Amino acid sequence: MNKLTLLTLLGFFLFTANTNAQSRDFDGIWSGTMTTSNGDDSELTLYIEDNNVYSVYIDEDGDRAKYKMNEVIWSKGYGEQISFVWMNKGGVWTETQMYSIVWLDSDRISVHHLRHVSNEDEYDTNTDWGYTSEGILRKE
Repeated sequence: MNKLTLLTLLGFFLFTANTNAQSRDFDGIWSGTMTTSNGDDSELTLYIEDNNVYSVYIDEDGDRAKYKMNEVIWSKGYGEQISFVWMNKGGVWTETQMYSIVWLDSDRISVHHLRHVSNEDEYDTNTDWGYTSEGILRKE
């Protein structure tokens, strides 16, 4: 393969990669209030870095830091959106939480959330429950 062909292929690859890239910068710590479908409010704080989303905790210095215990099993950013899913299990319950995030401006993101929980019961079946929530998070 000659140099011109190699440079042309490299240029095409870089152009294609850039056209599919994230067009907004979500990096940072975002926090705000989410309102559930039954009217309850809860606080949500997210740490976003390179389209990867983490929960947040307070470290030993009193600073907010990314918390890796709630493992995000899928995270994808495209255009003005990031979506992510995490799952958790404890005892007789299992839960899935799904989030869809839209970049509104450099200080605000809109979040829609779905939580679905299943519980094993004594009859070798499962029961389930869930809710949705939504809110605006602001960049700290």
